[in-house]
Amino acid sequence: MLVVRPRPKTMSPLRQRLTPVLLAAVVVAAGSVAAPAAAAPPAAPLGPTVTRTDRPPTGYTVTFRYQAPDDVQQVHIYGDWFYSRPDNITCQDCGDARPPAEWQPGDVAATPWHIQPMRKGADGVWTFTTPLPGGTFRYAFTHDCANELATGCALHDDPANRWKIQPQYPGAPGAVRSTIYVPASTRFPTYDTGYQAPVARTGTLESRRYSSPRSTNPAGVHDIVVYLPHGYDRDRAKPYPTLYLSHGSGDHSTAWTMQGVAHLILENAIKDGAAEPMVIVSTDFNGLPGGNEGYVSELRDNVIPFVEQNYHVSTRAQDRAFGGFSAGGSRAYTIMYNHTDMFGYHAAWSMGGPAANQAQVDSMKAVAGSIMIGTGLQDRLGNIAQASQQNAAALRAAGVELDEFNVPGVHTWHVWRPLLNHYLRALAFRATTTGLDVAVAPAGASSHTKVTATATVGAVSVNVADPSGKVDFYAGDLYLGSAPIHNGVAKLKRTVHGGLAAPVVAHYRGDKLFNASRSAPVAGN
Repeated sequence: MLVVRPRPKTMSPLRQRLTPVLLAAVVVAAGSVAAPAAAAPPAAPLGPTVTRTDRPPTGYTVTFRYQAPDDVQQVHIYGDWFYSRPDNITCQDCGDARPPAEWQPGDVAATPWHIQPMRKGADGVWTFTTPLPGGTFRYAFTHDCANELATGCALHDDPANRWKIQPQYPGAPGAVRSTIYVPASTRFPTYDTGYQAPVARTGTLESRRYSSPRSTNPAGVHDIVVYLPHGYDRDRAKPYPTLYLSHGSGDHSTAWTMQGVAHLILENAIKDGAAEPMVIVSTDFNGLPGGNEGYVSELRDNVIPFVEQNYHVSTRAQDRAFGGFSAGGSRAYTIMYNHTDMFGYHAAWSMGGPAANQAQVDSMKAVAGSIMIGTGLQDRLGNIAQASQQNAAALRAAGVELDEFNVPGVHTWHVWRPLLNHYLRALAFRATTTGLDVAVAPAGASSHTKVTATATVGAVSVNVADPSGKVDFYAGDLYLGSAPIHNGVAKLKRTVHGGLAAPVVAHYRGDKLFNASRSAPVAGN
């Protein structure tokens, strides 16, 4: 159970001096009536408690309370909260490895994790209190572990704060299944992570199993986790778009919601008016033979048909988005390069990516929606940071339009959460098209021309809302004016001196839910 406590209030010095006197007066006034015995304070709950302190270094602390078996001699906590100066990270698992009590502005979350000792209280409960900056953190406990990195030690999740969907099959990877969210302090700002905060209203998480002749673990069936957004309506007029996500090595289908809090990132984006509701499908590539191509075949033959048959989602490719990190990012590149038409939106994170040939470049140029590439800027695992940036530059040089978004960090969830947030708020299901028709005619004096420009703005993907805002019209460098969109159409009438010196182009500005687009140049007819 998670408890959040406000900053404790303190009494003024005068009230501290008066309180004993006032209590004594009450006893005298009561005569022979004895004061009731003070009730014993309730026992503190097990699990984590977040407390606002307004003290450095982060303005918040978290206290963890854990009940271990009686025969355990020492408990350590093993948490995702060690930090380094960015310039000191020269390789994977290199850096300062400072605990959160030594957090400094400008730090990035680094690896490896270390164990930290807990103290056993008189009530037999083990406790540990630490400051933590803003964000989502994973943690587990070890029993009688002597290795500083918990190597070879069993990891125990927190029974009072256990993730709601447990591993769906024996041997599922991933052993840290308890998480904690800490707000950011306004007095001691750390990281802007409000986009991943718990929200008042969430949708439904479902663990689903589908038939898979390809799967070897579990044999003949496979698992996904599906998130249905708050207010999901299987009878609404328009079906929902679908975001498919892939985990990395050492995880499985629960990872993107358990550790990545993808559902909370989505709901915060919806709450902010930056995204529309969508269905999220978290996949599992473990137990699927054939490497990247085997995974793609599983998506095409089994996962996507199952989702589209069981949920009210669109069956059009332009209404599907894909994203994956690390080993999942490798699969994202395979889809982006060789199976581009399966999805309208593509994102490859924390993976260098192979060089693209001309046929692959041509298919990416024709993608219906958008392409994103991103990484942690200090990711030294196989030199991923440099390789990712080099590949993005090569694709841009080849003429592929893409969004490159990189953040400080290494090969951790502290990188993948903001990458997903950017994907949802800036790219996924936001693409538009702008068409243009231009008519010209003489206008009174022979030196004037009447121009009527009609732009048609539409969404590429299914959405409940329609693009709104304004369209700007240009003839070369000449600004003709702007017009608002009504029912998908923006019309401008303008009289210009002389004829048009260049074809007209319409620029849709975009709005909170839709991205900008521009028409092809159109000469007057």
